[in-house]
Amino acid sequence: MKMKSIETRSKRIIFGKVEPNEDLINSIIDLVKQYNIKSGLINCIGALKKFTIGFYDIDSKNYKMETFNEYVELISCIGNITYKGKEPIIHLHVTLGRSDYSVIGGHLSQPSIISVTGEVKILEIDQELSRAEDPQFNLSLLDL
Repeated sequence: MKMKSIETRSKRIIFGKVEPNEDLINSIIDLVKQYNIKSGLINCIGALKKFTIGFYDIDSKNYKMETFNEYVELISCIGNITYKGKEPIIHLHVTLGRSDYSVIGGHLSQPSIISVTGEVKILEIDQELSRAEDPQFNLSLLDL
């Protein structure tokens, strides 16, 4: 099987600032709806105080999710905006820095509560990308 691809163009860049106690993922969904974003790339930095990260277990075909209540630096958060039907899907992976300078990371889920700030950058593209169920992995994957 060969990699699938498309060519698209950047349309605009949207910046957002997520306030303390707001959920990062909900805030990104709000931005997507407010600016009617077709699809795009996401990049975030900031700090969290409560967050859920996951690791996909390929054998069980499920995410192992864990919620943490601790202050961390949001060192890197990258992902994309796609759609499943009419609903935007925010797919994010994070690297988080702990107070002892160790790092953890994984697939970001909710809750994803900001402690100090969240700086969000969205690079919108000029077409809508979608996701489709892949029975091999029991996941909604990018459908090109």
